[in-house]
Amino acid sequence: MTKKIILLFILSITLNADIIDFYKKTVNTLQYNKRYALSIEANKLSQSGIIYNKYANFSFNADYSKTKAQTLPNTFDTTNITFNDTIDLFGKNSYKIDALALDLQSKKSMLNIQKEQLFISLVNMITLYNKTLQQLSLYKTFLSGQEEIYKKLQKLQQKGAITSMDLLRFKNQLTSLEIKTMNQKNEILKMKKQLHLYAPNQQIPTLQESKILYSKEDFLCKNPKLTRNTLDAQKSLTQAKGLENSYLPEITAGVAYQKLGDPTSYGNNHSFIIGVQIPFNIGNFKEAQALKVKALYLKSKNIQYKIQRQNEYTTRYQDYKNATQQLKVLHENLHDYEQSEKTIKTAYLRQFVDFNTYIQVLVQTLHVKEQIIAIKSKKVLEATILNNIASGVLYE
Repeated sequence: MTKKIILLFILSITLNADIIDFYKKTVNTLQYNKRYALSIEANKLSQSGIIYNKYANFSFNADYSKTKAQTLPNTFDTTNITFNDTIDLFGKNSYKIDALALDLQSKKSMLNIQKEQLFISLVNMITLYNKTLQQLSLYKTFLSGQEEIYKKLQKLQQKGAITSMDLLRFKNQLTSLEIKTMNQKNEILKMKKQLHLYAPNQQIPTLQESKILYSKEDFLCKNPKLTRNTLDAQKSLTQAKGLENSYLPEITAGVAYQKLGDPTSYGNNHSFIIGVQIPFNIGNFKEAQALKVKALYLKSKNIQYKIQRQNEYTTRYQDYKNATQQLKVLHENLHDYEQSEKTIKTAYLRQFVDFNTYIQVLVQTLHVKEQIIAIKSKKVLEATILNNIASGVLYE
């Protein structure tokens, strides 16, 4: 069992190295991790602020007045200075720290959702790029072979064995194929530039053919949408608990100093203040109930995210299996198509068959080879996505 796990690990590293390097470079370019690091820093500062405010929520008040009394010949000054500290002795605001911790976890899940979507998008783009490269190579080889046929047809036309019209029709087919290869070169250039926007100076990887290395359970347990939804539900419950505890008292302690310029007074005053504030806000309890209902609503969506993930796995796995079966059939019959192509070339040069028959056989063989490229690309794409999501390497 241990050997099997080690083998899977080595295989996954070997097969995924290039695409994962390209993906990580793209993550850095888009600064996903940097933004999350800033979120962590902001979250820690917010939590520190709440902790400090629990015992150090200070306020300072000062006022100055000048009074003119009818019985006194002169005005006199009064200065009041008060220094208070509101103490959360019962921890009524501690829920805010829990809410911030859950919020950070939720942001991490959101980051994982974005990373997964980015990876799938990149794999699709890279697969299309590689597929187009293979198609271009196929068409170039096909075009080179037909150009050799065209040279032989030119000699036959000079001898009068074939008509100028037949030669022209063949030439038109070559021109059409040349335009197709030019269009593909242009598409390849555009895709290359687009991919290099995400990962500058990084070589575009070639996706290697791979089997499914992980189980369905490995894939399903990586579900960042479900995780985020669960965390958001927990955050709503935490906020509801905080509102329910809003009735808990707060202690206010302080000192006051009053400087009196009134000659009839008994001098300056010094005071120590302590008070208890117990809020009774019915609205908070109603809002807490609303948050509990929201949490229940979010929890009810968990089954939806589970089904979505199961459907995603089923679709990709079945596409992979279907591609495997189709490739087997196409490869088994490819030799027969190539033999037919070889035979029809000889027959056409000897004028045993007409141009339409010749082109029909060539197009059939070319279409089979195109199908092999397309289906092989589909198989590689699905295996790459399934393996890398199930491994969890995307979320690191």
